Amino acid sequence: MKFKTQNSKFKTTTQNLKIFRIIDVNTNRAVEGLRVMEEIVRFVLEDKKSTFELKEIRGKLRKIINELIGKGVHFQQRKALEDIGRELYPSKEAKRETILDIFVANAKRVQEALRVLEEFSKLIKPKAGKKIKEIRFKVYDLEQKIFYVLNRRIKLDFDLYVITDPMRSHIEVARKSMAGGVRAIQLRDKTASKKQFAKWAKQIRRLTKKSKATFIVNDYLDIARQVDADGVHLGQDDLRKTSIARTRKRLGEDKIIGISTHSLLQALKAVRQGADYISVGPVFRTPSKPGIKPVGTGLLRRVRKKVKVPIVAIGGINQSNIQKIKNAGIQRVAVIRAVVSARNVKAAAARLRKILF
Repeated sequence: MKFKTQNSKFKTTTQNLKIFRIIDVNTNRAVEGLRVMEEIVRFVLEDKKSTFELKEIRGKLRKIINELIGKGVHFQQRKALEDIGRELYPSKEAKRETILDIFVANAKRVQEALRVLEEFSKLIKPKAGKKIKEIRFKVYDLEQKIFYVLNRRIKLDFDLYVITDPMRSHIEVARKSMAGGVRAIQLRDKTASKKQFAKWAKQIRRLTKKSKATFIVNDYLDIARQVDADGVHLGQDDLRKTSIARTRKRLGEDKIIGISTHSLLQALKAVRQGADYISVGPVFRTPSKPGIKPVGTGLLRRVRKKVKVPIVAIGGINQSNIQKIKNAGIQRVAVIRAVVSARNVKAAAARLRKILF
């Protein structure tokens, strides 16, 4: 196939074929990168809307390229075995530590490929370049939106979630729990002054950073920001004074917002409003919530069927009943007394994790 370009330098058949190869290579690069992004959004985030958007972009791009150079024409010019880039494999490309790394690398690959396609399509059909530019900016928007959600979700990759309590040193509990394998700590103290709470938060933040554990502050948004905590946990009473959207705006897009829920209705509302995770409970009777009727594992099962965000079971959970939580299909458990009041905090945390894992 021959085409007329906008520049006389590219009128030879040889140059035309080289342009075809550039378009072929970058179409493949863009489509492959989009597919990797789509798989992460589909299977890790279970985000139906973003999955559809990425799938739609792939389809639009293929259509533009087919209209640009003809369906199947780029296959005729493909010379994968002769491509000098075939043997290039930078050390940076060989290393990925997290799913977020994979997502970012592929988003950048897509954007770069789209820019190349945009430029070279102008030699054939300038209007195609404009369409590809629109796709490129759509990918920028999606990357930003998905990046923050994925970043927050990765921080929720834990099983046992230990919540500190005034009955024992917050610092001791945090340090020994993490020594027992715990990767999520919440600082909670309803009796301490804010000044003292902030001091503890700063100390625990240092410990969690060192252990690469997630650190959540209960209630105090300003302290969470001050110590650069990974997020905050809010109760139903807190939501009467503020909203998840306002909290997100003040805290930052990269921070986690967890919400306490005690019914299916509350759980659905929290998810709809943007909670990154919800705690559901109290599952069993607990001194932490005196006079409150346990919701049981039945509610856990009902919530699990309806929501896609991580669910944390909480309330009266200990070594004797934690298996019931696991049997309900819940992968994350928050505990206070089962660890905080144990003679050996590290051992208690490790035992609970062993059952969950």
